[in-house]
Amino acid sequence: MNFSTSRLIPSAEPLSTTVSSPKLDLIQLTWNHIAERYLSRIRTNRILAGRVRSIRLLAVHDAIHSVIDPGNGHLFKEISEGSSIEAAYAAVAKASHDVLASVFTAAEDREDLADLLEESLSLIGKEDEKAAGKSSGTDSAGTYIKSFAPLLSNHRPEKPTPVRTVRRELAAVSGGSSW
Repeated sequence: MNFSTSRLIPSAEPLSTTVSSPKLDLIQLTWNHIAERYLSRIRTNRILAGRVRSIRLLAVHDAIHSVIDPGNGHLFKEISEGSSIEAAYAAVAKASHDVLASVFTAAEDREDLADLLEESLSLIGKEDEKAAGKSSGTDSAGTYIKSFAPLLSNHRPEKPTPVRTVRRELAAVSGGSSW
């Protein structure tokens, strides 16, 4: 006899063997872009920029692992209350936010980062998973910030220089008028 398994289990969906999803990939890319935008302001201090980048990525890694592979983080080995992609998504956003906010402490930077975090978290529908992921992200980032605080200190993030200011300075140096 020839039995098709699709007739035996018509409603079964294939099991996912990956921990990734388009939503999680998108939030990781989004926060990588946000981080690079902020890190470009301290690009003249390559060592500090590299440290911040590395610490953020490690905090994100451990935050994700607390959700999807508990106990296998590098420094942060806690088990998250959440276990879904949504919790991992929230953990990524919150860990990234917290590490960047610990370095870029100006009021306008903190406000911008808070708005970006709120926008990212608004995409998550499951409130309990969102809360669990936020908690894991906060705890993971806190572990890294505490462990590496000396590496993140003694810096002054550069503010973007308005184009008009650069033009005036160039005009003053060259003896000509501003463009």
